[in-house]
Amino acid sequence: MPAPDLYFALIHARTSVPNQWVEGFYHRLDLEVQRRADPPHGLRRGSIYFPTAGDARRALETGIPQVRVLVPLYSREFLHEPPADFGNRLHRLNDSDEPPFVHPVLWEPHLPARRVNGLAQATSLGASVQEYAEYGMVSICRLSAYTAELRQIIEELADRVVSAAEDPDQVPLWIRSRPALPMPARSPAARFLITVVRPHGRGVDWSPFGTDTGWVTDHARHAAQRLSLLPEIVLAPAAPGTANGFHESAGVLLLDSAVLDDPNARSITERILRDMPPWMTVVMVIRPEGAVRAHDLAARARAMTRNGVQIARDAPELQRAIDEAVTKARRNFLRSRRSRGPWEDLP
Repeated sequence: MPAPDLYFALIHARTSVPNQWVEGFYHRLDLEVQRRADPPHGLRRGSIYFPTAGDARRALETGIPQVRVLVPLYSREFLHEPPADFGNRLHRLNDSDEPPFVHPVLWEPHLPARRVNGLAQATSLGASVQEYAEYGMVSICRLSAYTAELRQIIEELADRVVSAAEDPDQVPLWIRSRPALPMPARSPAARFLITVVRPHGRGVDWSPFGTDTGWVTDHARHAAQRLSLLPEIVLAPAAPGTANGFHESAGVLLLDSAVLDDPNARSITERILRDMPPWMTVVMVIRPEGAVRAHDLAARARAMTRNGVQIARDAPELQRAIDEAVTKARRNFLRSRRSRGPWEDLP
């Protein structure tokens, strides 16, 4: 006999560390849903939320319970690189008329360049709260001045989730009465390529200075997002894009110093650094056990590229080096575009 369904799953753009604002929003919504819940047969009180990318990955590998409503938090990062548990639903042309129903939340005030599932429902959620459409849910969660607006939106969303979950044979009113939305002309965001160079067999994510500091790629991702860029993380030498292996976009290269001690990896790294476009910047990450060789490792890396190399030997240095590298890479790319001809947006 199958296990009863749960009311909803909250899905967001996860990283290696929890997002306190997403977590707070989830707990508020879960509490309001449970207050209203009167589960019929086949449904039980409860919901699903995975704070980090690792939590979600492990859960998806083992299997997760069925839910009747999906609540994705639409942000620039989510729409650019949707989580695995929602990716196949993002660009559906029509809303599903059977569970799981989709009711997004505008986490950030961003209309995508492509029509995405449930955008009309997300917009209608805050119809009486002007700040919701202007600033997004995350701003309302962060600012104490919007306590009443936060409560109003969460209560409305909880009502919608409960009615849809407890009567799954009836298409929810918030789907049937959706308004038509205009299609934006183009995306207002710019891509930013984060290329990772590590020894063979290792993935893009690593935490050389302890798990408390998060992944190296998360530092680069967040630095790009602060500049309104959409980060795309690739593992070299499998970087997509132009003939030399790189997108025609701003970017930074994160170099694990361990590749310099592997002859095969070093030769590949030399080619990558030689072929990278001049606007890209390089950050070499040296693990604590390699700090005594930092000067030698830095010299070897700098000899491989004309772009210059910034060195990170501990967590504070990593944050500073990546912030500087991302800012410099964006500035270099803009200058390169100006020198080559007219342009408008980054690609």
